[in-house]
Amino acid sequence: MKRIAYFDNAKGILIIFIVLAHVLSLCSSYYNYNDDFFKFASLFMLQCFFFISAYFSSQKKENRKKRIIKFLKIYLLWQTGITIYYAFVLNIIKFNLNYWIPRYTLWFLISMITYNLAEIILDKVDAKIMIPISFLLGILSGFIPWIGAEFSLSRSFVFFPFYTIGYYAKDLKILDKVKSPKIKKISIVLFIILLVLILNNNDFLPQKILKGKYNYYEIQRVTLLEACWKRNLFYILSIIVSIGFLNLVPTKNSILTKLGRNTLYIYLTQGAILKTFITEKILLNNHVVGTLLLFVISLILTVIITKLIKEIAKFAKVTREVIHEQKI
Repeated sequence: MKRIAYFDNAKGILIIFIVLAHVLSLCSSYYNYNDDFFKFASLFMLQCFFFISAYFSSQKKENRKKRIIKFLKIYLLWQTGITIYYAFVLNIIKFNLNYWIPRYTLWFLISMITYNLAEIILDKVDAKIMIPISFLLGILSGFIPWIGAEFSLSRSFVFFPFYTIGYYAKDLKILDKVKSPKIKKISIVLFIILLVLILNNNDFLPQKILKGKYNYYEIQRVTLLEACWKRNLFYILSIIVSIGFLNLVPTKNSILTKLGRNTLYIYLTQGAILKTFITEKILLNNHVVGTLLLFVISLILTVIITKLIKEIAKFAKVTREVIHEQKI
């Protein structure tokens, strides 16, 4: 399938937002300032990533098994490597090689495996039925105490509606609808309004609601019904902000296009890099310069490491092919 610059641009912007949001989230604790930008970014960055992933996955159904195996292999490798790195290099955890609680950003891989398996159901159920069901599952899952961080269950339920919408998007012509002139103007205005409101309201939505990692019982200072209402609000705002974002993405080839083609390994790598800087306290005293510098360095390092990983993968592939041909 021919690559479309619009989607690569979207992924390129999203990965920048993700790295920046993670930098601000970690630096907010280190420097002791509010991380309101993370709250705003949490309303669209992963939602749109899952939407785009599902959009293309629906057009490559024959590759589903390969995708599942690929995500599983990457998860097992990275979970092992990150655990060893955190335990023996950074010394921030005790060595415990479990695979049911993903390290930091690795939950994304577990959710992608879950969603690819769920596609078997999505293929058989009409979109008009499945989309409402996906939102209902996301809302009701919070009432089940054992649905939490293990196997990324909570996050998989919470973000499932956005994957579901993306999976049916091409057939329903959702992008054409949300990018119509009238919707485009309204969504961009609402995007800006919500950005201003959230940046000026620290208690707009609890962090644990935004992350999707926790069930309602784990969210402090709110009742179960309040937590449920907050998740409903999270969905409403996520849809509004995500539509606004999709209307702001440029369509021409640019540096963002190239960046958007390598987002998976950038996403996986940036977590370990940020943890290293924070743990080793390799930061400047000035919180503005320190935060900005960490963001730039992290982004550059993740891109370099990603290219290195891809080159190693290419070399390994060529080596396997040579061995197979020569029957060594």
